[in-house]
Amino acid sequence: MAEDREYPEPYVGFIGKYQQEEPSADEYQVEAQDELLMHNYTTLPDNCKKYWRKRYQLFSKFDEGVYMTSELWYSVTPESVAIFTAKLFKALLPEARQVLDICCGGGGNSIQFAEIFESVGAVDINEINEQCTRHNAAIYGVEDKLWSFIGDWNEISCPHDDGSVYMDWIPENLRKNPSNTTFDFIFASPPWGGPSYTKKSQEFDLYSMEPFPLDSFLSQVLQYSRNIGLFLPRNLNLEQISEVTREIFGDEAQCRVITVYNDTHPVGILALFGKDLTRDLDYDEIFGE
Repeated sequence: MAEDREYPEPYVGFIGKYQQEEPSADEYQVEAQDELLMHNYTTLPDNCKKYWRKRYQLFSKFDEGVYMTSELWYSVTPESVAIFTAKLFKALLPEARQVLDICCGGGGNSIQFAEIFESVGAVDINEINEQCTRHNAAIYGVEDKLWSFIGDWNEISCPHDDGSVYMDWIPENLRKNPSNTTFDFIFASPPWGGPSYTKKSQEFDLYSMEPFPLDSFLSQVLQYSRNIGLFLPRNLNLEQISEVTREIFGDEAQCRVITVYNDTHPVGILALFGKDLTRDLDYDEIFGE
């Protein structure tokens, strides 16, 4: 796990560079791993400027020093969607305490889970994303409820040679027995392939989703929790969802599928697996809508 760092105020944030003065022209010419993380419109990469007007939709506290990479500008979950998702899990799992967010990115979902639940684990393969999540969680005042791990999910979810579940990446005080109750629920917003995934003429193939094909990903996650929520592309193949639900959870199992909107625009599909997450729910009573 990356070591904790203090961030001086005011600051200009670079990976490996924390300084109070404005960076020189030469320092702007940095490699990807040294990307400027706290942006204004001038420093924002050209391919991300079109997202600038949505900055407060992504993080309402953006002006307090939120960190985002170029990729996170188009992949972070909008705050209103993350709030809805966290409230939905709370409504369905009112006793839940321990949560895991795989592919945490910039912390959009992790932060809102931490606003509600006692312990939130944030996992990402990208060290910069993990830093953004921890930093942004501090801005929202939930850093004490969040722990993080940098690693490849396909590797850390691989069982030991004797078939036992690999648990070393989980803080020891949070491990439970049996292993499938380690987390009360697990959430993931896996990579979709960038903005180009939305080609209307092309249905998104969940079985070829890289690096997490849906069937193998669900099998991996089931080692740690029986309640799973995935945020998936809105142009997914619903028949594939039905097929994988029966294959992984049994012929009688169901999947709750919810189209999620940001304002009036559909942004993705929330797919929920597990008996607790597919039980009857009065949305009007919970959300007042």
